[in-house]
Amino acid sequence: MKGGNYTSLGTCSGINVSGNVAGTRKMSLGKSIKMYLTIFILTTCIYMALYQYHISREPFAASEVVKHQEKSSSYIASYLWSPISLLMANSSSNTNNNSTTTSTTTTTAPTTPTTTTTTTVGSVGQKLGASSISSIRMVSLAATIPSFKSTLSESRSVSLGGHQKTATVKTSTTITTRTTASGLATTKLSATTRTTAKASAKLSAATTPTASHMENGYKTRPTFVAASLPPPLYIITPTYRRPEQLAELTRLGYTLKHVVNLLWLVIEDANKTNPLVGHTLDRIGVPYEYMVAPMPEKYKQTKKAKPRGVSNRNRGLEYLREHATEGVLYFADDDNTYDISIFEQMRYISKVAMWPVGLVTKTGVSSPIIQAGKLVGYYDGWIGGRKYPVDMAGFAVSVKFLKERPNAQMPFKPGYEEDGFLRSLAPLDDAEIELLADECRDILTWHTQTKKNAPAQALNRTRYKNTNLEHIDRLLVRP
Repeated sequence: MKGGNYTSLGTCSGINVSGNVAGTRKMSLGKSIKMYLTIFILTTCIYMALYQYHISREPFAASEVVKHQEKSSSYIASYLWSPISLLMANSSSNTNNNSTTTSTTTTTAPTTPTTTTTTTVGSVGQKLGASSISSIRMVSLAATIPSFKSTLSESRSVSLGGHQKTATVKTSTTITTRTTASGLATTKLSATTRTTAKASAKLSAATTPTASHMENGYKTRPTFVAASLPPPLYIITPTYRRPEQLAELTRLGYTLKHVVNLLWLVIEDANKTNPLVGHTLDRIGVPYEYMVAPMPEKYKQTKKAKPRGVSNRNRGLEYLREHATEGVLYFADDDNTYDISIFEQMRYISKVAMWPVGLVTKTGVSSPIIQAGKLVGYYDGWIGGRKYPVDMAGFAVSVKFLKERPNAQMPFKPGYEEDGFLRSLAPLDDAEIELLADECRDILTWHTQTKKNAPAQALNRTRYKNTNLEHIDRLLVRP
């Protein structure tokens, strides 16, 4: 009996011990879950408090905005707040929506149609309703100046099939800026456009290349107005007829569309303008000038490397000497890739600026060599005895600095175009060259190249008559 009792007691004791261990484990798991939930709730509350504090801050005044922001420890952190900044802009625009009005008045004369459009814009992040992109661009260019009025009258001639058609366009633009009681700048844009055409030519505004549009080349486009602040940019892009031409112009154009106060000088190596190029530039919507500058015949006949793009770029320099007074010029080839921040950095240079360019030669990059904040040399896969062994996409020049050197131009020497142009800007000391892209520690431009494509084969018009392929065939660029 005693032995049986001991056995029974031992068994009961083992059961109690196992039960206590299981209960202890459950209590530990519960405490862990409570601890993690508490940490999660506290973290969420802290983040929400910081978020509320961030959105409660007032936007910077126009005078407090830094023109050129170099990289710092907060460079990457700024991306975390970018969605919140967008919400701030929308919230601010909705709050001040009462101070914005839009009105359109159309007056028809017996012979000449005249259209007057008046638009008042409140803040940067405000929705503009049915306003066109070109109107938004015009307002953003003049948002920081008191008032100005400009009138542009230009005559364009398009020669197609032996017929000459001339159209005269006169545009008058008035932009006035005032400050409301809440402290926000309000810009008023009033534009009057009058168009007359000789012969029966009409400037089509259609977005598809109809027969009329193709015949007239390109439509009436918004007038570029160079505002004093921020300084204007003049982007010189040489181009030539090839299967990839329209695709590369489209890619570059939509990059430039993100940059304000910019004039795009598209200069083709041809004897006459191409309606397909004009239509593409119209569709993109960036303020532009489309010109031609054919390569001299003596360089076309050579069997050696041809100096491509030189006549185009020199034509752009001539245009700037005639029409520009301030700002910065930049040679942007249509087959390169650009980070839009480089355009804002080059906007404020005083003479010449340089920065690295990726995907160049066997070194993978072409860049100035910086030591202790000073330019001490150049890193490039091919030096070739050049004083300035840099890529075309790796420097920009002030317009004022260029106009002080009337003989500066690009030489017709393949491989030495950049070096020859920079040498023609003498006197230019290395200490005067500004170093952008975080003092040449970052790559913001790349010398990408599009794969070459063979010309498209001819369309069988008998088989595909009255189909969409007849329209598409007109968009194919063949050498």
